[in-house]
Amino acid sequence: MARSNISKLKVLVTRPIPEIGLNVLKEANYDLIINSTNRPLKPSELKHMAKNVDAILCFLTDTIDKDVIEAAGPNLKIISTYSTGYEHIDVIEAKKRNIKIGYTGNILTQTTADLAFGLVLCVGRRIVEADNLVKAGKWKYGWCPDLMVGTDVHGKTLGIIGMGKIGTEIARRALGFGMKIIYTNRTSIARPNLINLFPNFTDIKYSELSELASRSDYVIVCCSLNKDSYHLVDKEFISQMKKTAFLINIARGKIVNQKDLIAALKKKIITGAALDVYEEEPLSKNNQLLKMKNVVLLPHIGSASTETRNKMSERAALNIVNVLQGSDEKALLIN
Repeated sequence: MARSNISKLKVLVTRPIPEIGLNVLKEANYDLIINSTNRPLKPSELKHMAKNVDAILCFLTDTIDKDVIEAAGPNLKIISTYSTGYEHIDVIEAKKRNIKIGYTGNILTQTTADLAFGLVLCVGRRIVEADNLVKAGKWKYGWCPDLMVGTDVHGKTLGIIGMGKIGTEIARRALGFGMKIIYTNRTSIARPNLINLFPNFTDIKYSELSELASRSDYVIVCCSLNKDSYHLVDKEFISQMKKTAFLINIARGKIVNQKDLIAALKKKIITGAALDVYEEEPLSKNNQLLKMKNVVLLPHIGSASTETRNKMSERAALNIVNVLQGSDEKALLIN
């Protein structure tokens, strides 16, 4: 049955988003179906709410698989994710049905790079531990020569796994601390590009993964998740790291084998770790990471600044409006 020309287009928003994005959708006069609970929808709920919609605005916490796409039906024109990654969407199935996939692109690059380097400082200088000590009333003698002694950041070697947009911005921050930078990347980066980006190019060198592990004082994981990067950081990689080194992951949890990391931290194969992402989110109450003093744990907040989340909300909404209005060229879509 053909749709009525006067019926409103339906848009499913699977979690609350900042008002700026909602206003974009409201101004387009869409019929909004919003999960206002601020928790991920269960698969059955997601399929039910997706019925007969023209667009879905989703999150990394939503699995948009074949079942959801089928439940939406033939009206579905675009799936717009409030993220730069889209591994939670069945891209192959969407393409079969000529459904566009929108994403937020590089909007969160600078904010995530800020957080990543913040974690370097936190684990190196034991900032979170020190904060906890003071708040627990355990700071008893004022200044002490051996109190919360950490590790320098300046002059150390930073290993970056994934020299994409975020990796590049992390490197820019690290150069300000006089760090030496080695990186590995899935695709080659032309020397002229690095020279243009970094005047002090001599402080940035390509390295094979094993060499990066053995030479780095701090290792930051910021590559994308795919079949090649799944559990890229495992027992073998960690065993090659310095005993004094730290591992930081701000990319995707499944790039790091969490069981191998926990075992290494217990055995003090490395000094510590800082994680913003995990294999399973949220962490279960009995997860051993929660009991470790040599780790800093964040609740997946890499892009969590007011400015960036507003931009992500607006971009995700604009992708929908542009596609539904036939202006695909104005939308940020994957190929």
